[in-house]
Amino acid sequence: MGRSTKVIIRERTFASKKAAVDYFMDRREEVKACGQVTEGAFFDELADLYSRYCSTSPGWGLNGRNIVAFVVDYELRQNGQYAQYLCYKVRFSNQELRPFSIDKALSAIVRADARHANE
Repeated sequence: MGRSTKVIIRERTFASKKAAVDYFMDRREEVKACGQVTEGAFFDELADLYSRYCSTSPGWGLNGRNIVAFVVDYELRQNGQYAQYLCYKVRFSNQELRPFSIDKALSAIVRADARHANE
């Protein structure tokens, strides 16, 4: 069985990727209730997470856009059948709203950090 990999997002350290996923997923209802996150420590953590995800994932580049907010809303997904799930979405300065996966973002960051550690 593998050892948990420490994950650092902004200034917050998580004992594992799972702990980081849980932290962000547990706050979805809070973000949905307030409408959007546009400032503060949690915004900074989400911005760090998303920016690092973009830098490691082709096709997810910021392309000159600025992150202005994060929202949580229902997104229709197919997983054998269609269902709606609460998902994070990033809002850019051009008003584009793009959903993203916390789990996939953290996985990409962990892989990139592991590659850099082995260089």
